[in-house]
Formats: sequence, C-alpha cells, structure tokens
Amino acid sequence: MKTRNPFLGGIIAAVMIGFGSWRLYNYFVLGEEMPTWRVVLSVAIVIYGLVVAFNALSKKDAE
Repeated sequence: MKTRNPFLGGIIAAVMIGFGSWRLYNYFVLGEEMPTWRVVLSVAIVIYGLVVAFNALSKKDAE
C-alpha cells in the first residue's frame, strides 16, 4: 500500500487555499473583472485545498 506524506499534503493544501483565496479576494473585494468560469475554478481550488488539508491532518492523527 502506498503511503502519502502528510507534510507535503499540507504544503500543497496551503498553496491551493492561498491561491484560490487570492483570486476570490481580487474578485469580490477589489472588484477585478473575471469570467464566471475563473470564479468557479477558484472556488473549486479552495474547496479541494480544504479537502487535501483535512485528509493530511486526519492521516497524521491516525498514525
């Protein structure tokens, strides 16, 4: 069975949450014009980053 590195998962999650949040901040707070598909993609990136973070934290607690 292949094991995953929870530290690397945490870094990837932080980058994804940070990038998606930055794009959403520019759109909602600063009023930057952005196509709808980019807003949806940014939300999806943040949600996926949260899922990766949850999985990395839960794997670390289980070990």
